Amino acid sequence: MGDMNDNKISLVGITTPVAQDELGHVTEEMYKKNKELAEKNKALALLRKIDGIVLSKVTDISQVAQEIVDTIIGELSFKMVAVLMLDKENKNVGRLAVSQTDATAQAEAKLNQKLFGERIPLAGESNLIIKAIKTRMMQLTHGLNNTLIPHFSEEQSKIAQEIMGINASFVYPLIVRDIVIGAMVISIDDREEHSEFKNELIDRLSGVIGIAIDNSLLYQGLQDANLRLQEVDKLKDEFVSLASHELRTPMTVIKSYLWLMLDKNNISALSEKQKKYIDRAYTSTQRLINLVNDMLNVSRIESGRFTLNMKQIDLGELINTVYTEMLPKAQEQKINLEFARPLQPMPKVDVDPERVEEVLINLIGNSLKFTPENGVIRISVEHDTKEQKEVISVTDNGKGIATEDMSKLFQKFSMVGTNYLVKQNAQGTGLGLYLSKSIIELMGGKIWVESEGLGKGSKFSFTLKTS
Repeated sequence: MGDMNDNKISLVGITTPVAQDELGHVTEEMYKKNKELAEKNKALALLRKIDGIVLSKVTDISQVAQEIVDTIIGELSFKMVAVLMLDKENKNVGRLAVSQTDATAQAEAKLNQKLFGERIPLAGESNLIIKAIKTRMMQLTHGLNNTLIPHFSEEQSKIAQEIMGINASFVYPLIVRDIVIGAMVISIDDREEHSEFKNELIDRLSGVIGIAIDNSLLYQGLQDANLRLQEVDKLKDEFVSLASHELRTPMTVIKSYLWLMLDKNNISALSEKQKKYIDRAYTSTQRLINLVNDMLNVSRIESGRFTLNMKQIDLGELINTVYTEMLPKAQEQKINLEFARPLQPMPKVDVDPERVEEVLINLIGNSLKFTPENGVIRISVEHDTKEQKEVISVTDNGKGIATEDMSKLFQKFSMVGTNYLVKQNAQGTGLGLYLSKSIIELMGGKIWVESEGLGKGSKFSFTLKTS
């Protein structure tokens, strides 16, 4: 009995040949799966790196292509990767990038010329790069000569092939949005182990590289277009500045002569109709001069030539100066203009007083346009203790601003409201609020508008830093 128990116990530790085979098979499968997983991870890492290159700040198409091919060589056991671009206008294919390895450098030094040359003519039917582009199909060759002619002889191609250890090359057309933009050459040593997954990756790389090159071309095109637009914009600013200068002088002369005719010593010699026409001409001339000045200021701001003469001034006195200047105009339009001056002393502010006066005149003038007779425009000042700034507001009970029009304000040449909302001859140039915003921001403040909608008035506010 004891012997039988011993036999049973010993049988547990016995491994049969079948079990050994199964264990070996499982181990082999696990090894394959782990290896396949490692290759997939490596491929994903490679694709992420290519994405990083495409999304980087590099904009030169040749540099992008060079970084991509060098990255592929660094991550995979390929011998050479080359990217060539199709030039339909000149009917050739040009070398864009070739992976930089010691073997490549040695081969080019030995033969004293660059692989693929500078340009391969499209007429070269015997070159597989040209064939891949024209047929839109992958080409396979075991000799580099098929890709290097006409720049390399067969003997030179063999020397390069031996130095770089190449005995197989895949030539893929680069196709993006169904358009061939070039070709890619991947050269390997097929005596080395290449998994099925790596072969699939070679097929995928042509699509990835094609998209990467195309994106770079698009970005480069956008950059070139942007540079051209900047040049045109600069020319426009120079023209506006020059034209404005040339216009301002004769308009000032015309205004002066009209003013002389309206002077009390000369006006008696004019008929009522003549007075009316000359007065209209004088008003229109002043409006044109204001437009020219606004255009000059816009040109200076956008070209960085707008200067500020910063001073420490009493804010109350500054506002009172503008209030006194605008009061007669408000009274003429039968509108109540009020200045709610705080009881406590107002702090000094660090500003360009002339520019702040321009902003206030713009805002009050804007309210005068949209406020009906017997309406009220109120200038107020509040101290923002948190920001240590003064908040100046111009509030009216005029026509108000529609919600959809709020985003249009403070934009260049932007005017809101329909004809029935605007007083006769009140429509401006659309530059006043744009200039006001630019001036306040240059002085470190901000400007904004509030309105509950049409018929509910509006409130324009801006901030100034205290001294």
